[in-house]
Amino acid sequence: MVRSTRHLPPSSRRDAAKTSSPAEQAMFPLGALMLAASVGSWAQTAPAEQSLKPVTVTEKAETAVQGKDALQTKKTTIGKGNQDIRDIPQSITVITEKLIDDVKLDTLREALHYTAGITFAATENGTDQDIRLRGFPIASTGDLMIDGMRDPSQYDRDTFNLDRVEVMRGSASMLFGRGSTGGVVNQVSKKPELADQTDVVGTVGTGGYFRTTADFNIRTGETSALRINAMYNKADNGGAKIDKNGIAPSYSWGLGTGDEFTVGLFHLNNNNVPMSAVRYFNGSLAPVKPGDFYGTSADFVNGEANYVFGAWKHLFGNGGELRTQLRSGVFERSQWSTAVGAAAGTTVFNSATVLTRAGLTPRKDRYKATYFQSDYSQAFNALGLRHELLAGVDAADERANRFQNNGSTLGTRPNTQVGTPDDGAGLVGSGLSPQWRNSSNYSAKAFGLYAQDLVQVAPAWKLLGGVRYDSFKGDFEQLAYATGVQNTPSTITRTHLSNSPWSYRGGVLFQPSPTQSYHVSYGTSFNTSADTYQYVTPQNANTPPEKSRNIELGAKLDWLDGKLSTRGAIFRTEKYNERTTDADFAGDAYTLSGKRHTAGLELDVVGRLTPQWEIYGSYTWVPVAKIDQAGSAAAAQASVGQRVGLTPKQSGALWVTYQATAKLRVGLGAHGATENRPLSGTTGAASATARVPGYMVADALVEYKFTPDVFAQINVNNLRNKAYGDQLYPGFTILGPKRQVLATVGIRF
Repeated sequence: MVRSTRHLPPSSRRDAAKTSSPAEQAMFPLGALMLAASVGSWAQTAPAEQSLKPVTVTEKAETAVQGKDALQTKKTTIGKGNQDIRDIPQSITVITEKLIDDVKLDTLREALHYTAGITFAATENGTDQDIRLRGFPIASTGDLMIDGMRDPSQYDRDTFNLDRVEVMRGSASMLFGRGSTGGVVNQVSKKPELADQTDVVGTVGTGGYFRTTADFNIRTGETSALRINAMYNKADNGGAKIDKNGIAPSYSWGLGTGDEFTVGLFHLNNNNVPMSAVRYFNGSLAPVKPGDFYGTSADFVNGEANYVFGAWKHLFGNGGELRTQLRSGVFERSQWSTAVGAAAGTTVFNSATVLTRAGLTPRKDRYKATYFQSDYSQAFNALGLRHELLAGVDAADERANRFQNNGSTLGTRPNTQVGTPDDGAGLVGSGLSPQWRNSSNYSAKAFGLYAQDLVQVAPAWKLLGGVRYDSFKGDFEQLAYATGVQNTPSTITRTHLSNSPWSYRGGVLFQPSPTQSYHVSYGTSFNTSADTYQYVTPQNANTPPEKSRNIELGAKLDWLDGKLSTRGAIFRTEKYNERTTDADFAGDAYTLSGKRHTAGLELDVVGRLTPQWEIYGSYTWVPVAKIDQAGSAAAAQASVGQRVGLTPKQSGALWVTYQATAKLRVGLGAHGATENRPLSGTTGAASATARVPGYMVADALVEYKFTPDVFAQINVNNLRNKAYGDQLYPGFTILGPKRQVLATVGIRF
C-alpha cells in the first residue's frame, strides 16, 4: 500500500463541523478525537467557535493506531475496547499493515512468522494454520479472532482486509472464554473512514506470481463512508499453485457522532495446490531443495469463507461506551495432498533417490458460526478512586460437519525421484478424487458474562481484577458405516457435553511516568473437550474442562519522546490438569492428571530510532517447556520430562528500514528459530525423536517513491534460498517457500 497519510479536504472538514446537530456537537470533541487518528492537521484548521482544545487533539493523534503508515502503535482492541497497550498487564505484539506491506506478508501464517514464540504444526490433512504460541495450540482451540470475536479455525486466511494483527500472550479466558492457554491472535479488519481515497497495488514475481489488491474508501456523506477491499492472487510455483480471490465491502454511518454503525460482507475463495509434505530422513529434515514439489495433479486444498457482520458503537453522555457486534458465516475447506519419503532401506539421499508417494487422508469440513458480543466501558470516580470498568456479554452458535471419503477406492500415487520434482504425475488407477460422506457432526451454544475493573489506587499504581462465567453446551454425532456400505450409516453415536466454568484475571500496574509501565499479572483459562470444533466421545463428555494459568512480570517503556517502544516480560504458562488416559477409567472418562508448562522471556522493540531508521523486533527465549505429568500408558509415561514439541528455545524476527533519501527507502529483516521438533507420534509412521535444525530466513526491500502517492517496490524473500522446516508433523515436515523476487507498483488517488 502507499504510505502517505490520509487527509480530508479542508472544505469537507469545515462543512462537517457547521452542520452538526446539538446532540452531535455534544459528542463532537470525542468524535474529533477519533477523526484525529487519520487527520493530524485538523487541530490547526478547526473553526475558532468550536470548543476543541488543540492540545487534547494532538495527544490523541500521537497515540492512535496508524497501521498503514507506521510500524509502531500504542493502542490495541484485543483487550475488548480501544485501550492503551501500557494498561494491559500482558505481553502484546502488534503487526501493523505497514509491516505486512513492507515484507509482503500475504497470509496470516506469513504475518505470524514475524512474531516470536509462534510455530506451526502440519496437521495430517487439516488447515495449514495450526498455530502454536508458547507451546500451546491457537487455531485448533478457537483462539483466532476477527475484531475480538471468534474466527472458526479451519480455513486459509489472507491479509488483504487486515488493518493489523494483534497477539496477546498468556491465559485470557476471562476476556474470550474457552481456550487461550498460550494466548490469542486477533485480526483487525479495515473499516470505512471519512475520506476519499483509493489504493491500488499490483505485484508480479518469480514462480508465476501475480497479485493485485484494491482498497477503495469513499466518503458518501458528512458522517458516512463506504470501503471496499478486494484481492486476486495467482501463482504456479513449480507445481504448488495459488489461485484465490476475495472481496470485503463495508459501510459505516454516524462516524464521529454518538452512534456509529457499520455493516459489511466478507468473501474469500481458495483453489490451491498445497506444497507436498516430506518425511524425515534419519530423524532430520530430508535434504530436498526448497520449493521442490513432489505432489500430483490430484492434489488440492479448496476453501471458502463467507460472512456478514454488523457493529454499533454508542457513546453515552456520561462518557460510557457500548460496542455491539454480530457476525454470521459459513466456512468450508477440503484437502487431499501428498507426502513423500525415501524408500525403505535408503541410506544415501541424492537426486537419484527414490521417493515413495502416499496420499494423506482426504478431509472436508463445513462450519456455520454466529457470534454476538456487547462490551461496555466507562471511566468514573467512586469511593475516592478512579475506576475504568469493562463488562460485557457474548454468545455463540457453532455447527460443524466433517466428511471423509465414502470408502470407494482411490487412485495411488506413483514413485518419483528427488531430482525430478514437479514431474506432472497423476494417480494410478481409478478414484481420482474422494467421494465424500458425513463422518461426524458438531452443534454447540456458548454464553459468557464478564466484568473487570482497573482501579487507580495511587498516582502511579493501578489494580486490575476481573471475573467471567461461561456456559457451554454441545451435542455431537459420530457416524459409522458397515463394510461395503458407502453412504448409509449403520450406527450414530450421540453425545452431550455441558460445562459452566469460571475464569479470573488480576494484575498490578506501576506507572511512575507516561513512558513507563510495569506489571505483574495472573490469569486463568480453560479448554472444553469441544474446543477443536469436532466430535466429542462419551469419555470426553464425562471429563471436566482442562485448566491453565499464566503468571507474568513485565515492563513497557517508551523512549525518544515516545517514538520508540520496548516491551519485555518473563512468564510461566501452565496447563495443570491436562486430559490423559488412565487404564482404570479409560472406558468412562479421561483423567485430568496431566501437566505441562513453559517459562521464558519475551522482548519487543518497535518504532523509530531516528527520522530515517525504523525498527521492529520480536524475540522469545523459552528455556523451559516440559511435560511434567502424563497418563498411565507406557508411551505417555515415557514422555514425562521431555521438552514440549513445537517449542524451540529461541525464536525471533527483526525488520529494519532506512530512508536513504526523500524518495528511496531500503529494508532488511529476518525471522527464524533454533532447533525444533514436532509433537510426539505414537505410530510406526511417526517419529517420536525427529528434529529439524534451526534456521534464519532473510528478507529485503527496496522502495522508490516517484511522488507521495506513487511507488515501486522490489522484495526478495528468503534471500539465501534457505531450506527449513516450517510446519512440523510427527511423520513429516512441510518446507518453507523458496527464494522469491517480487516487483510491486502502487498508486493512491
